[in-house]
Amino acid sequence: MRKWCVSEGVPLKAAECSTFCPANRPAAAFQEKDGAYSIRLDETCGTAGRWNFFYDLPEDLTACFCRLRHNGGKEAVAKALLPCRMSWLDADGINIETSYLEADGADLFCRALRRPAGAVRLLLTAGVRYWGKEVTFREVECRPVTLRDRKVRIVVAKNTPAQGGMATCEDNQSRMESVFIQLEKAGETPDLVVFPETLLTRWVPDLGPEMGTQPIPGPHTDWAAKWAKKLNTNVVISLREKADGKFYNSAAVIDRAGKVVGVYRKTQLTVGEYEGGYHWGDDFPVFDLDFGRIGVLICWDMWFPEAIRTLRLKGAEVIAYPIAATSRKHFDIMWRARAMENGVVLAASISGGDTCPSRIITASGELLAETYTPQTYAAATVDLADLPVYLRYLSVDHGAGESRSFYMQERHPELYGNLSDLSDIN
Repeated sequence: MRKWCVSEGVPLKAAECSTFCPANRPAAAFQEKDGAYSIRLDETCGTAGRWNFFYDLPEDLTACFCRLRHNGGKEAVAKALLPCRMSWLDADGINIETSYLEADGADLFCRALRRPAGAVRLLLTAGVRYWGKEVTFREVECRPVTLRDRKVRIVVAKNTPAQGGMATCEDNQSRMESVFIQLEKAGETPDLVVFPETLLTRWVPDLGPEMGTQPIPGPHTDWAAKWAKKLNTNVVISLREKADGKFYNSAAVIDRAGKVVGVYRKTQLTVGEYEGGYHWGDDFPVFDLDFGRIGVLICWDMWFPEAIRTLRLKGAEVIAYPIAATSRKHFDIMWRARAMENGVVLAASISGGDTCPSRIITASGELLAETYTPQTYAAATVDLADLPVYLRYLSVDHGAGESRSFYMQERHPELYGNLSDLSDIN
């Protein structure tokens, strides 16, 4: 998160430091020495302990960057055993908003957040739960920062090929180009443009699996790259890819300079795809663009919640979602749920289905923009710096300190082994 800071001030001095552990449990052992803060829980009965650092906020402070290092190691981080949080308090000491710090490697938690209205104090907590080993926190810091503007203009195309056996690859690409031309004429300055699934070859008659396949980079991505440079935008296009003698349903991510920064290959193939000779991808890559980190999923992938959760765990803030067709029921319920349960913006571009629009959905599942009309687009601006705000109402009890970012830091991955272990299936 620190890369989004424009400038940084002098670290604040903690006005107060205290400890906490549940009153009905064996007391945790706390020790402070030379700026190191240790916690050891009872191995059999201890449930939680934390150090509390309170900071009084200057009137002109707009955002804070908090960080702390720990020696809990990868296992404690992976099992979410070190709950470290930032809580904004009002003048009466009531919690306004709480968010977890995010792991950066095996020994660092950090996060930069904007100051919410009414906050006069910040509580930084360094905690341990259900962990019988001693954990020590060092380099505990709360620093005023000025955050960069992270407003992102997203465009999703709605393209439908010619019907009645009249579709051609040339015409399909021309229909995609019409969206670029509209953006240019409208003076739009998008940061990301997303097109539907394998639109180049969609509905083209007598086109077998190998026909229409291209390498990446190749002619279709070269065409998109020219428009990416012309409009100064990042572009995601989906196409039939040929690589190492295999065929894939793929999406290419192209940056503003026209460079292919990466490729995602559809992991969840339909019956028609794998029986048609296509191979599936074996990875969920994320792509660092100039405005943030994105992931890509294609059509059938959305039925599998593990896919989007993996991208979110890798830091994706926006999911580009090229799709061929779906039902309105699935669109209204499942797509919004996927965005909401992971706290990501969903940019879905669709080709088929007159009753199913291309849409941009916020991290709280709210609809920002949509279009039903073929060969048009929908556009919306999101502020990635305010993504946690979208999640505010997801809290079970905000006043009790339930975090807005619980969907990531309160998982129990050690319990989910049967997702990949088939030994106990009857």
